Amino acid sequence: MIGIARRLWLGVPAALTLVLGSSVASAQAFGKSADQVERAPERRDVRTELPIAAYTYSAHGARKGTAGGQGFVLGLVAPGQTSTLGGGATVWGAPLERLTLVGDAQRNIYGNFSPSIAAIVPLLGERHQGWSLGGLGKFKIDGFASGPRKNEIESELELGALISFAEDGFGLDLNLVAGRGLGDDGETDSEMRLRLGHNLGELVWLGLDAQGRVRVAGPRTLANGRIWDFAAGPQLLLGSGSFFAVLSAGPATMGLLSKDIGFTSMLGIGGTT
Repeated sequence: MIGIARRLWLGVPAALTLVLGSSVASAQAFGKSADQVERAPERRDVRTELPIAAYTYSAHGARKGTAGGQGFVLGLVAPGQTSTLGGGATVWGAPLERLTLVGDAQRNIYGNFSPSIAAIVPLLGERHQGWSLGGLGKFKIDGFASGPRKNEIESELELGALISFAEDGFGLDLNLVAGRGLGDDGETDSEMRLRLGHNLGELVWLGLDAQGRVRVAGPRTLANGRIWDFAAGPQLLLGSGSFFAVLSAGPATMGLLSKDIGFTSMLGIGGTT
């Protein structure tokens, strides 16, 4: 009896060692699985990764270490004035986790060469969480050889707040932007930009992209004789792999020289890394 008890007592440490070893191994395996699930790569969709398609910026910005761009053509038709055809290119890159730089060079619907550079800085939220809140800083030139003597450069500085939501294929981007001209007149504008839509299948995104502007200080009237102008319309985006094409078209008063309403369109083709 004593021998049996002694053997049982000596077997307790071995049993504890076996149980503890199995528990540690199971915990490590569970931890590894959880870590692998947490770090599983998110499925990419070029339709949701554009920092800008036409008018509205995304608060998500681009993914760190990626770059992209698009070439585009612009058209404006309006009663009482010559039709305008323009175009240019937009490029972007994300050198840091929460910084996307966007450069743009175009002949705009006013017929002026208009380069710009912008920075998107996501502040709160993440793309995979379905929402982001960010800031925008932008410097743009609306035309060279301006002013009475045709020797001035019209430039503007813009600051804005960006909000983006995305869930189950639905996306919404909202921009609230204030811009001030850097010339002597001190023109100050307030802008709102809105983009919303939904994925249709694996290739198509269909929605709306719009921009509206109101002059709040400085010379009160814009070129169209009003203190406000806008451009808006449906947007169709096709995306597959790293490449996309986007078409935006609709009514507009931007670029008009009268109080009529014209029609503007934009066709862009590009890709991302």
